[in-house]
Formats: sequence, structure tokens, C-alpha cells
Amino acid sequence: MLKDYRFAILITFISTMIFYFSPSLSENFKAKSSLQQSFVEARVTDVVSNELAPDLRVPSILTGKQVFNAEILEGPETGKIVEIQNPLSRQHNVLVEQGDVFIMMIRITGREKVYWAYNHKRSTAIYWMGFSFVLLLLSFGKKEGFHSIVSLYFTAALIIGVLIPSIFAGFNPVPITIILMGIKIVVNFILVSGYNRKSFCAMGGTLLGVIAAGIMAQVFGEFAHLSGIYLDKGEDVIYISNQVLQVRWLMFVAIMISALGAVMDVAISIASAYNELRITDPKLSPTQLMRASMNIGRDIMGTMTNTLILAFAGSSLTTIMMVWGLDMPLTQFINTPVIALAIIHALAGSVGIVLTIPLTAWLARYILK
Repeated sequence: MLKDYRFAILITFISTMIFYFSPSLSENFKAKSSLQQSFVEARVTDVVSNELAPDLRVPSILTGKQVFNAEILEGPETGKIVEIQNPLSRQHNVLVEQGDVFIMMIRITGREKVYWAYNHKRSTAIYWMGFSFVLLLLSFGKKEGFHSIVSLYFTAALIIGVLIPSIFAGFNPVPITIILMGIKIVVNFILVSGYNRKSFCAMGGTLLGVIAAGIMAQVFGEFAHLSGIYLDKGEDVIYISNQVLQVRWLMFVAIMISALGAVMDVAISIASAYNELRITDPKLSPTQLMRASMNIGRDIMGTMTNTLILAFAGSSLTTIMMVWGLDMPLTQFINTPVIALAIIHALAGSVGIVLTIPLTAWLARYILK
């Protein structure tokens, strides 16, 4: 039984090693913060005062000022009770009650030490949700579910442990992204579909599809006078690196990562359809098989392009609400960088999906003989 899991165990080990060694190897690529601060868990012992009222615009939110005492639960000051002045606004709304556990920021400014209610403790909810997700995958997917978890873990290791440090080191992100996504694609399909010709076909179709999507995003992004600087926090990352970041190419990287999942789904669907048709009716010619796979792909195309565009729409929901609420004319909003960037990303990802169908079918014609 262990034989069936050897490759998954190897990938898990490699991913763990990446996470273990990456922080020490990439430490010099980060800018050193001048702030002396730490974040610890704390518990509210008693609430001294509440000067709160419902917000006029958002009545479900209480704003104002709160004063309470809290006991520090970890770190060198464990057990110490401090008083916290807690102003509440719409954006910073850490409203607490007696007994609540929250995240406290301790910052040293000169000779003074400031204690601040930084945020609610959200990690417990995230951990439980993650545990539920893993449990469901293992319950219903069994071996395949375990392989899916390993694949996600490996993806996180490549992006967090290799890609991001490489970008901060000043390397050109385009070749690094292509190599890492190529490795990710190979590992994913071996884990999910096994080491066979069908997987090879899907690997090739996926890689070609995401590269096409990345090229489309970069070319038309530059044509529209956009660059990675317009991505969310694109300008901020410039100031937290010791090297000159090649932000120009971050659009290519972003679209390759965001479109990869959808393109993989399409590629394996086309490769599987071609392979099953070939096995079911060996008399079908490669041209007939390719045409049948393309017909199946057209049905997939409609739903997958909607999936990708709706994903981008969901992430830009508040921006769309602003456009509607301010009654912006077409000329104004379509030329706004954030809107133009979202549209180009959504269209580039959809182009990658559309091109993946014929590319995978064409590869299947020669690989699945």
C-alpha cells in the first residue's frame, strides 16, 4: 500500500524542506523594518468603559471608543495586565467583551511601550475551516483526496518558498514562473492522473495554455500602458525589497498563477475525452478523435470562461459597486487602471482556456497513439 503513496510522500518531504530552508536563504532580500514591535495573544479581563454608537452609514457597526484591561497570554510579558485605549472606526473595529481573546500589538517607540488592540483572533476559524476541508477531501476523495492536499501543499511551497523570494531577489520573474509552473503542472498531473500518456498530454496543453494567457496579459497590458505597478499593492512592494524589483513582468506572473487551475481542468478534460473515445472505438481516426474532443471542449469552454471571469468579478465586487454607484460613464471607468487591469486579466485567462482546448487536442493526436 505504501507504494501507492511513495511519490506523494516524496513531494511532501520536498515541500517541507522548501518551507524550512527558504526563510533563512531569503532573509537578506527583505528590507529591515525600523519598527520594534511584536504580536501576541491577549485576553480581556474587564471592560472599563464603552462610548459607542451605531455608525450612521453602517448601523450594524458600533463606532466610538472603548477602554479595557487585558492580560498578555504569550511572550516575555506573559501574565502582565495592561490598559488599552481602543478607538473603533469602520475599518478598524476590534470590538471586544470580557473574556475575549484578541491579537495585541506591542510597539516600542522611543522609551515608551504602546499596547494596541491590533485585530480579532481569526486564526481559530481559519484552522477549523482548513481542517474541515482536509477532512472532506480525505473522506470523499481517499487516495485522490490525499494527493490533492499534497498538490496544494507543493503549490504553496513553490510560490511562497521559491517564486516570491526570487522576485524579491531581483530576478526576472517570467522564466522563473514558467519553470516553477511547469514543475507544478508535472507534479500535479502525476499525483492526480498518474504517470501515463494522458497526463503528458494534459501537461503540455496546460503549460502552453497558461503561457498563452500570460503573454496575452503582458502584451495587451503594455499596449494599454499598464504594468505590475497597478496590481494590488504593486507600488508598496517596491519599498520592502533591498533589490530593484522587475515589477513590469508581474502581470505575466499574476495571470499564470490565477489561470493555472482552470486551464488544468480543461486540459485534463480534453485529454481524458480523447483517450476514452480512442479506447471505446479504436476505428476512429486521429482526425475524428480530435474533432470529437474539440466538440466536447466547446461545451467546457462556455462554463470555464464564465468561471474565470466571475472569479475576477467577485474579487472586484466593491470596485464594480463604486462604478455603478457613482454612475461613471464608459469612457471614465474603462480607462481606469484598476478596471482595465481586471478586464485584461479576465480576458487573458479566458483566452488561455480557449487555446488550451485545441492545443491539448492537437497534442493528444500525436501522444495518445
